[in-house]
Amino acid sequence: MPVGEEVREAWRADLDPKIQAVRRLARRYGARLLAADGMFAALSATARPEHWSADGVHLTPAGHAALAAAWLRLVA
Repeated sequence: MPVGEEVREAWRADLDPKIQAVRRLARRYGARLLAADGMFAALSATARPEHWSADGVHLTPAGHAALAAAWLRLVA
């Protein structure tokens, strides 16, 4: 079930600082980072967000395939 804008805003308020902390740690330690949040934001411009994640959290088969392909590109 699609999530409303108000719920997404609340998620982002909680999630964004955590994403930034993970990015800082990846830079500090030279870790490879798959920025899935940005990747799915870009993908959602090509197909409705529900195509990638029906509820905004759990991936659909298409979302899993996109994430797996991005991971393989990152580590290959």
